[in-house]
Amino acid sequence: MKNILIDISGKLDDSYSDAIREVKKAADFLKISFFIVGALARDIIMEYFYKIKAPRRTTDIDLGIRVSSWSHFDLLMDRLELSGEFNKSKEKHRVVYKGTIIDIVPFGKISGSSGKITWPPENEVTMTVMGFNEVYNNSVLVRLQDNPILEVKVPTLPGLSILKLISWKENFPNRSKDAEDLLFIMKNYEYAGITDRLYTAELKLLESADFDNQIAGILLLGKDINKICTNKIAKHIRRIIDEETSESSAYNLVKDMLTFRRNDFEGILLLLKKLKEGLLMD
Repeated sequence: MKNILIDISGKLDDSYSDAIREVKKAADFLKISFFIVGALARDIIMEYFYKIKAPRRTTDIDLGIRVSSWSHFDLLMDRLELSGEFNKSKEKHRVVYKGTIIDIVPFGKISGSSGKITWPPENEVTMTVMGFNEVYNNSVLVRLQDNPILEVKVPTLPGLSILKLISWKENFPNRSKDAEDLLFIMKNYEYAGITDRLYTAELKLLESADFDNQIAGILLLGKDINKICTNKIAKHIRRIIDEETSESSAYNLVKDMLTFRRNDFEGILLLLKKLKEGLLMD
């Protein structure tokens, strides 16, 4: 799906589109690449494009910006503030545009090989951006408005699943919403434009799932996740799923998912095991 244009023009609230347009102006001037991540990315792909209602509404915007250094990051934040359209927040990664909160997370060379960033000058807050490069490189172009044209990059559903799973693991027990979003994607991947693939190129996979489209969809999601991962990210993802589905597990991921889908422990565990199975497919 890389570089494929998805058109949702006219569907996104103007307050979001206006905020993103102003960030894009500053980012384009500085030649900084960025993409939408978080719950808004989920809404854009699932709800506005595939018409699959999201489990909850988001109230802010999360962006990932590809920069080489903290000075590069500061250039963007300072330009946003100097525009007069944005107010900085106490949180170093946050600006506010006419009441809309925008969290801006830097990734790329700024994180080095560790996949983590540590916020200066105190260096007390560390955040993982593991997987951001891979997900960005496989993102899709989305048209948010057509008059005037506004186009930005958004993760694919496999890419968003990677970010959700890693974020959940790194921030447990404080990111149950990431578990909810991952479950939402898993349960609905069968409706996200993969039917033709299941009945043509992936027919053997569908047969292996006894023509259960949801299970086949989750297997295919795992397979699609694996396609965009480096070996390092793929191993990390598999390790998380292994830990959360093994007999010795505390089943923290399942329990967080149960917050939103009660009384279905075995059902959720099965879905995660199928996701793991898909991750191992060629």
